[in-house]
Amino acid sequence: MERYFRMSDRPMCTTTLNLTSIESTESIGALNAHYREGFPCGDDVLGASSTLYNRRSFPSTCSSVVEDEKMTADGEQKLGTVNGVFLPCLQNILGVILFIRLPFITGQAGCFLSSLMLVICFTATFTTSLSLSALVTNGSIQAGGPYYILSRNLGKDIGGALGALFYLGTTVAASMYVLGAVEAFQIGFGVQKLFRYDVQIISLCIMSQLALVVFVGSRFVALTAPIFLTMVVISILSIIIGLLLFTMELWTGELMYLHRNMYDENFAPNFSADPETGRTPTFFSLLGLLFPSFTGIMAGSNRSAVLRNPSHSIPTGTISAIFATTGLYFLFVSLLSSTLSNEVLLENKLVVADIAFPHKLVVQAGIIMSSLGAALQCLTGASRILAAIADDGCLPHLRWFTPETPTANPHRAIVLTWFIASLFTIAGNIDFITPIITMFFLLMYGGVNLCCFLMGVLKAPGFRPTFRYFNFRTSLFGFIWCLGLAIMIDWFMVTLALVSTVALTIYIAANGARKQWGDVGQGVLFSLGKFAVASLAAKGDMHPKNWRPQVLSVIDVDELGYAEKPHMVRITAQMKKGYGVTMVLSRIKGSVLNPLDVERADIVRKILTQQMQDEERTDCYVDVAVSNERMGNYIWSSARHGGLGPLRPNSVLLAWPEDWKVEYVKAREYFDTLRGLANLKKALLVFKGNDTYPGSLERLNYTTIDVWWIVYDGGLLLLLPYILSKNRAWRDGTKLRLFAVITNPSIVAAEVTSAITKHLQKVRINATVTAIDFTMTSIVNDMRNQSHLDTSIELIEKFSSKCKLTREKALAKQRTRTVEEVFVDLLSNDHPSLYSKNLPSEMESTTNVVSNDGETIGSGLHIDHHTTESTTITERSEPRLETAAYFNRMVKIFSKDAKLIVTNLPLIDDTTDSEDFFSYVETMSEGIDNMLLVRGAGEEVITTYG
Repeated sequence: MERYFRMSDRPMCTTTLNLTSIESTESIGALNAHYREGFPCGDDVLGASSTLYNRRSFPSTCSSVVEDEKMTADGEQKLGTVNGVFLPCLQNILGVILFIRLPFITGQAGCFLSSLMLVICFTATFTTSLSLSALVTNGSIQAGGPYYILSRNLGKDIGGALGALFYLGTTVAASMYVLGAVEAFQIGFGVQKLFRYDVQIISLCIMSQLALVVFVGSRFVALTAPIFLTMVVISILSIIIGLLLFTMELWTGELMYLHRNMYDENFAPNFSADPETGRTPTFFSLLGLLFPSFTGIMAGSNRSAVLRNPSHSIPTGTISAIFATTGLYFLFVSLLSSTLSNEVLLENKLVVADIAFPHKLVVQAGIIMSSLGAALQCLTGASRILAAIADDGCLPHLRWFTPETPTANPHRAIVLTWFIASLFTIAGNIDFITPIITMFFLLMYGGVNLCCFLMGVLKAPGFRPTFRYFNFRTSLFGFIWCLGLAIMIDWFMVTLALVSTVALTIYIAANGARKQWGDVGQGVLFSLGKFAVASLAAKGDMHPKNWRPQVLSVIDVDELGYAEKPHMVRITAQMKKGYGVTMVLSRIKGSVLNPLDVERADIVRKILTQQMQDEERTDCYVDVAVSNERMGNYIWSSARHGGLGPLRPNSVLLAWPEDWKVEYVKAREYFDTLRGLANLKKALLVFKGNDTYPGSLERLNYTTIDVWWIVYDGGLLLLLPYILSKNRAWRDGTKLRLFAVITNPSIVAAEVTSAITKHLQKVRINATVTAIDFTMTSIVNDMRNQSHLDTSIELIEKFSSKCKLTREKALAKQRTRTVEEVFVDLLSNDHPSLYSKNLPSEMESTTNVVSNDGETIGSGLHIDHHTTESTTITERSEPRLETAAYFNRMVKIFSKDAKLIVTNLPLIDDTTDSEDFFSYVETMSEGIDNMLLVRGAGEEVITTYG
């Protein structure tokens, strides 16, 4: 069975629903997932079942899968903990900073401050490694390493932005290592300033050669890593032995005994101008120079795609490398500061080579090879991060760099990485680019810690790391530490980095591919939402000052899933300007016991949601009920039980049934639905409109929204037009006009107009006021129930004192009072006049009514609306319909150019007949395109205070 949802007169929305294949496909998929989980070799249901019945084939099949897990897509052997994580981290950390800059930093800052710098850097890297270990052991890690972790936990927007900056930081680190190798070569072999821009040109040539090695494959990079690292270890041993022999006066190397530390001169700082740059460093500038040597902890996680077991290798290899290298750095600082003089540490940047035993060439070669090895690791890791970003589609312009498979060698990404790294080598000095590396890496470290903190503190059920040596408090500390460290090192650079992060986040959110990875942002929003709803519920009923319409809009759909009345979609979207919760309810006939009906409801919900997004650029909470019951049942249920806590519907918007004359049963159900909603204390909004009602994407100029105010009704009749006027379709050139209906001949119209105008000024709503004479009509009785009328000041004071209600809310409870009664009372020294409970049953005089512009608007109509209980419905309907017809004529006269008419909904209670109600509304709205009829629940108030 197939069903197609198409519309020829709408944007195409095609959904193919193969109901037979859905069940079978899902069953096969479930069984397939089950067998894959239980038997790693199972490729499908048939394969798994045949394996179960043919046990002899099981070992061979499993062994082939295990073989595949050990190989990359290029047929290369996957790496373990030592070759894949520990050695790359060691190679990056024991790089150019250790050999060329650490002696200079020790001479400038002294032993104590240099050790303090190491502690600061170690704290940042160690807390980050704990958070990283917890995250990588919380599931499988794919290509991209840290980027993959952040994007799947912080979301594609923030994760993609931090991943892009981390990629740039890793790429620039490759430039730093190449420049360090060139500097070590030129100083060590005395070949400086061979020609103009010699450093840049040599660096570009070396970078190209390294890119070729990476281009061939990560296997060759892994093969060279032990060779380079061996040279590094030999160099470090040569330096340590040389320093010890120099202390014992058994070896001087290229130095003299005069270069010994004779007076403990390296314990305290000695900040002096750098001979090359001429600038005097500070503690934090030296810290920024030292920190890039600790950025190698990500070298292993960058290559997660080529690791056999990332969840085991990354924590073990990274933490082991951090402790090993940090101890080595402390040893170097101690030996350098206690052995060599301050002068030689400041002036001779290759002093570690001059003191090496048995020859300085060993260290010179080791420095060059360690720098080149670290550059190789950076190029390899950066290219794989770029490939992962491109594969996820976070940055659309990078899709071209997506490799064929996640584990394949990303050749295009390598080319771009080589190009960017070559650009930064033009700087010619590692001191110029280390701040960039420091900022980008610190932001990435902060992101990792923040991610782990959020996952830990939210206690998400899906966060179950096997690495137990962490706590969300240490992650929070690590985040604050990294961010504070970045600010202290260079506030300007960190500002630029944060601005870049925000800009990239906004760009990815607007243009990136839509991904549903279940990021921690959903958990944060869920926790905040739960806390907010609980706090709001604890405060009790909503204060009148904070009341806002939370609308449940009932929209009928056609057989294709689209709204039958587009004007209902438009006005629903515009209600969101009340900044309440807007919910949309629709219904398809069927039973929840039928899975096909439930699935059809889900499809209709998606289609209706997409229609609102496409046509109105708005998002609402759309739900589709599956029911065969009468109309009122599912609407009552949603109105009473929909939402959560205080975020429940307080207003219900329904479309006027145009076919009420033909569908009598449906009309009766509609009327009963309104009565039930009124009993549920919901504000009723009935919209009788057509396709002329403007959408949110239109722009209206020189038009009006006219309010015909008959019954006070707490102010909802004023609030809704004001909310609609704030929508982008209305806000540019729309004016509000208020027509106050006068029904008492003893009232002076000018006083009513003045009182309403002052009230509008107090409630900060800009509208013109006009009084209209309806003294000869029965419209008052048509809009309110006489049995509930009580306008005495004692009742108002009783409400105010016992219920602790504000004066506005006490007046709102008197929703049967007419407009002139309320505002003339307020005008008379702010005390309500004591009108008779029984208004005149016959009004035979004619009164002239004036507007606020001084215009006289008269009425000569006389309608005797006095009725008795014995009067039949037909006899009672005739004067009511005359009143409705008179109202219709007045609206057509004074509001003929208005785009929307808002007025009170006629009375609906036990004494009202449904046919009489429909006839009345039809008569009063005849020939009017768009009319919104409103009846408040008595809780809606517009307050006069801020």
